[in-house]
Amino acid sequence: MQNNLSDVEQRVKRYWFKDGLGELVAGGMILLIGLYFAGQEWLPGGSMGRTLLQSSLVLLVISGTLATRWLVNALKTRLTYPRTGYVEYEPGPKNTPSRRVFTAGIAISVSALLVMFGRSFGSFNWLPGFTGLLFGAVFIILRARSNGVGRFYILGTFCIILGMALSFSGLPMGYSLGLFYGLTGIVSMLSGAITLLRYLRENPLPAETNNE
Repeated sequence: MQNNLSDVEQRVKRYWFKDGLGELVAGGMILLIGLYFAGQEWLPGGSMGRTLLQSSLVLLVISGTLATRWLVNALKTRLTYPRTGYVEYEPGPKNTPSRRVFTAGIAISVSALLVMFGRSFGSFNWLPGFTGLLFGAVFIILRARSNGVGRFYILGTFCIILGMALSFSGLPMGYSLGLFYGLTGIVSMLSGAITLLRYLRENPLPAETNNE
């Protein structure tokens, strides 16, 4: 009985990612964060523009998160629910903050090992590697493994490899983070767009089906 409930739970979660809208919209937000970091590095130190950017990250993240959630829900109402219906899932006891903390702890431990390894080579920017590990953990453990969405394994692996490569690239912090977020956002948007096009093709509106 418990296995049946777990299977239903996973199918309901998987349904949320079926149309790719979450990746498409969130990828755009991640790309904006990449432009933020790159722009901050590009502007001269002490300039008004750089000062404003440095003080606006929290505002960007909060407003971007709210806008992303609103836009995903609006697009699903327009594109997804008329085709395959609306499904709502109440998070269960397994989806707890302690589990997320445990996942983050694993990422931090591995990141610390990477820092120690990188210092032995004399040039290592730990932040992109650490960020890549966190993104990889979210995609692989909290998305692919928990929800059974295979494409998130690819996205997670891409983030880990990209973060490690940028850590050893020797680029300034702002440019390396800008490249990480920018490329991650672009890849996420491409994944979401491909998934959305396939979903729309396989699930036409009922009116379109009747006309055919």
